[in-house]
Amino acid sequence: MNKTWIARTGLALGAGLALAASIAAPAQAADVEAQLTDAGGNLVAEIIHHDEGDVFSVHDWHPDGHGVRGSLYLVEDGEWVQLESIYNGLGAGEFTTFQWNVLTGEEYVMEVCTVDGANDPEANDCVFQEITE
Repeated sequence: MNKTWIARTGLALGAGLALAASIAAPAQAADVEAQLTDAGGNLVAEIIHHDEGDVFSVHDWHPDGHGVRGSLYLVEDGEWVQLESIYNGLGAGEFTTFQWNVLTGEEYVMEVCTVDGANDPEANDCVFQEITE
């Protein structure tokens, strides 16, 4: 009788602890990406927000002679305020990174564009994606 009572108590206690642990664990946000494709649907450029460490990677996937620029903006009163921008001119298959602490409750937009060099003020094609924490 005592063994059965101890076993049942142990099971109930274990289940209760497991439930408490799952409720107390914080939710993990997923990585977010923005992908630029050409007219044929081929991936040209990409920016990814890696939630772990708040790292942004800017990828050039297409050997078309264009570099890519990845940018991060804070949205304030409907306006985009640039926080960070990085050029990737390393060639197809390569990526560059930057880090930015994305804060909970703020609205951000990340953008990736093809450009003709680091100082090209006019992007060729762009795509953007909103992110929040």
